[in-house]
Amino acid sequence: MKGQRILSFFLAALLIASGFSVSVQAEGIGACTHMAQGRDQVKTCTAAVNAGLPVVRDEVHWRTVESVKGQLSLPKRASWVESAAENGIKCLVVLSYGNPVYDFGKPSQADLDAGAAWDCTIPVRDGDPETTADDEYFDAYIRYMDFVSKTLAGKVEAYEIWNEPDIKYFNTKDATAAEYTEMLKAAYQTIKRNDPDVTVLGGAIAYRIDFIDGMMKAGAGSYMDGLSVHYYLGKRAPEKRARNRLDEYRDVLVKYGYDKMPVWVTETGWANSNVDEQTQAQYIVRNAVFYDEFLLDYGIEGRYFTYELQDSSITSDVLGGEEYENSLGLYKNDFTPKVSAGAVKTFNSVTDGKKLIALEQTRYGLFYQKSAYVATYAQSGQTVYVVWAESQFNLRIDLPDAKKTVYDMQGNIIEENVPGGVKHIGAAQSPIYIVSDSDPVKVEQSFMQKVITFFVHIFRVLANGFVSWL
Repeated sequence: MKGQRILSFFLAALLIASGFSVSVQAEGIGACTHMAQGRDQVKTCTAAVNAGLPVVRDEVHWRTVESVKGQLSLPKRASWVESAAENGIKCLVVLSYGNPVYDFGKPSQADLDAGAAWDCTIPVRDGDPETTADDEYFDAYIRYMDFVSKTLAGKVEAYEIWNEPDIKYFNTKDATAAEYTEMLKAAYQTIKRNDPDVTVLGGAIAYRIDFIDGMMKAGAGSYMDGLSVHYYLGKRAPEKRARNRLDEYRDVLVKYGYDKMPVWVTETGWANSNVDEQTQAQYIVRNAVFYDEFLLDYGIEGRYFTYELQDSSITSDVLGGEEYENSLGLYKNDFTPKVSAGAVKTFNSVTDGKKLIALEQTRYGLFYQKSAYVATYAQSGQTVYVVWAESQFNLRIDLPDAKKTVYDMQGNIIEENVPGGVKHIGAAQSPIYIVSDSDPVKVEQSFMQKVITFFVHIFRVLANGFVSWL
């Protein structure tokens, strides 16, 4: 981890008031909703409110805005923007995909056979004035951008230009990163004329680092307010890979001089075909903390979206590996809440208005095989400690002398009126929350106290290690 590492070696006490000059976070966990694909807007928005979502990500498809060539209108399915706003939820609008009413937008059978979607042809110009289908298609795409951004001006927090152009399914004719950047440039300039304050995101990258590099080399940094990225970790816990993926994406931005560019995670999640509901909930919350740490470490902004709000097309009760895409939701297909819906609501509620100021890690187990974590979120006079471990671990914490309540991952009270001073917390895979009406405690130790604390910590690490080994 790249934050301070006080617990991991010299201090068993934690939660030192940080001197960071920048404290940022993603402002809670959002979710992808797919109301534009026909999901019930009332039920979806109600579920989003019940899960405490500050923001949702959904689409306004070109082919539904212009179902007849040259005739543009906002379809009923796009009214999700107003529905979300009426419920106090911000909107990230994905502007996608292609439009087969134009000849250039129609995929060939070879493209379809190769795994491409029928409506995902990225607009590109071939530079040949003798061929006009590509120019007609490109110009039509910009008219679509112009129409949508004028119609929704002031109602949208951010636009995302396309979705996963780095994979064949969403890039029918294999447009290059440079060609995608030309489309991004035209979209950015058009949208900003109509809605100067809206955020325009480029990328929506599935996984390819080389595609981001190609974008940046082609000048994409000048035509986006942030990079949007996706990552899925299969069955793996976020501790094992999440930060590495985020750092790899950002390294490309740094290479081209954009070290302060925001990085939004607009898709990530765990499917119940891979993990059970309890594990899914644990991973979503823990991953959100690692993302906030990523923002804190680099002093950048961003947002975090889990994929997705509701399972699609199946009941989620009987799952297999082939049903991965259908089991990523916070809710089942019938809007029955999963464990993750309550976990997201609790995280968003207790961290609301607060910023991450530190994430402390302590290693334990034989040969330091596992880690425990304490994330400190704070605002003036209020502090929340998010505590978990990769396996059961008795974690020592110094708490301030103020009223404190301990909550479980679902927001149930575990303990009230917790006294200040040293507290031994039974940390486990499910995060718990210690909520305090105070500023974070600052622990000052003399050199001798640090030495004593070090040896006490080593003893506890070894003791916990042998217990876990047995």
